[in-house]
Amino acid sequence: MTKLRRSTGTVQPKKITTRAQTAISRSEILDEIWAANKITHDGKWYVELSDVCAILGEDHARKEQ
Repeated sequence: MTKLRRSTGTVQPKKITTRAQTAISRSEILDEIWAANKITHDGKWYVELSDVCAILGEDHARKEQ
């Protein structure tokens, strides 16, 4: 599927993401989350949500604290 830009009249092709690209991206994100500082409570490991937001690119979450 393509999109037509009204301002220029050009056609913009749809970006295609393969399953392999998605798997690699997901794996890289999970690796970074696993490497983040963890807190242990009742034998379970937890990562702060603000750290996860920073990893995912939501930098404003850390700045608002």
